[in-house]
Amino acid sequence: MPRLVRAVVWLVVCLAPPLVAQDDGSAARPAADTADALVLDHDFIAGIGDFVPVFLQAKQVYRAELSTPDVTVGIGSPLRRVQLPRVYPVSDSRTPSGSSVVEIYPEVDGEYQLRPLDARGGGVATRLRLYRDVRASRRRVAIIDKPGWEIGIEVAAGWHSAFDQYSLGSPSLQAGDTGSDFEACFAARSAPGLRRVSMCALGIGWGSQHGARSTLWIFTEPRFRILGKFEQGRSNWEMGALFRLAAGSISRSNEVPVMLAPGLYVARHIRTDQKGSGWSLLASYAYGTIRNTPKSPEGKAPTTSRLLLGVGRYQ
Repeated sequence: MPRLVRAVVWLVVCLAPPLVAQDDGSAARPAADTADALVLDHDFIAGIGDFVPVFLQAKQVYRAELSTPDVTVGIGSPLRRVQLPRVYPVSDSRTPSGSSVVEIYPEVDGEYQLRPLDARGGGVATRLRLYRDVRASRRRVAIIDKPGWEIGIEVAAGWHSAFDQYSLGSPSLQAGDTGSDFEACFAARSAPGLRRVSMCALGIGWGSQHGARSTLWIFTEPRFRILGKFEQGRSNWEMGALFRLAAGSISRSNEVPVMLAPGLYVARHIRTDQKGSGWSLLASYAYGTIRNTPKSPEGKAPTTSRLLLGVGRYQ
């Protein structure tokens, strides 16, 4: 019996601290920190002109629960040129069967006008409960404050100087003239932790010149910002250095030329929201040396200057 008593006392002493710590941890997080906040509760009467004003905060996520099935929320603003919040239907509804649930994502603080809309865009009688989704809002703020790459597509056109093409097994050359370039690439900018780095990650281009064969290029082009300041969600100018590495395919030839082209660029990045969506305008100059092709009788590799103007669209 004494051994049993000592064992019970030992268990109580060992288990009491973890239990107390667990209770303290549970009490340290108030229910209000995780509970959704009711922002609006309104009954609508059928009619297209029936709306209710409400103030919505940027970076937050709101959940609208409507008591009628197949209904969404239309959003307007009393101010002009205001970016309206995005509205998405939610499939995993947490309300009773027969209701509709949508999520609302404001981009800017402001007062908005909410009204229910049926599938035909007409007004409908329903009850709207609008909540601020606390957990979803926290996730959205964390993503916005720590964004990833800004991904997009760039297209460009321009000019390149003439370069002579020598063929294997033939002492003759094809003397080229100035020509044109057209290209497109998958682009990325504002790398996490490396805000000065951007690039054409993978691109394809077509270079033609009078008097010589055209070349299809597959390329990548990292860029490094030297001048200019980056602020998340804001437009900016920048200037920097670039380096293009390209592998080519010459028409009617088995040769695979390789171009190494350092250069400079200047860009205007136009961002329309905190995620970096928007446009990019770019001008670049590069001086390329073309390797892996027959050299001239003097032993020199062909070289060419390239000037490009491009535009990009980022999401």
